[in-house]
Amino acid sequence: MRDVCKSLEPLLHDYAEGWLAESQQAEVLRHLQHCPACREKLQAWERVGLALRGLPRLPAPARVRAPIADSEPRVALRLALALCLPAAMLVAVYGSQFQPPALEQIAPYAPLHTLAERTQEGLSLLWSWIRGIV
Repeated sequence: MRDVCKSLEPLLHDYAEGWLAESQQAEVLRHLQHCPACREKLQAWERVGLALRGLPRLPAPARVRAPIADSEPRVALRLALALCLPAAMLVAVYGSQFQPPALEQIAPYAPLHTLAERTQEGLSLLWSWIRGIV
């Protein structure tokens, strides 16, 4: 077996399945045009692929399907919470209970904590509600 054959032999199965990048496909094709031994190996891989695709598909056993089915609702809940969390935070911060601060609170001499108290209360309630769900 030539060195080129040894280096390309691992690619023959992927070539038969159409999984190679275009550059690798071209390289294998060039070699196959001049190498009858590798063409035979490629034909063997193609026969294996046809035989495997001809087998009936069997359903997975229940012991395999059950954990997957059980985890789907939890994944959906986590996704829903992840998507709703930003909207809920916006509602908490800018919702109907939020009152803009009075002008004297916005003055440069007003401490920052007076501006953040209302927002912090709303967010802490929202956070404890979310932690109770999750």
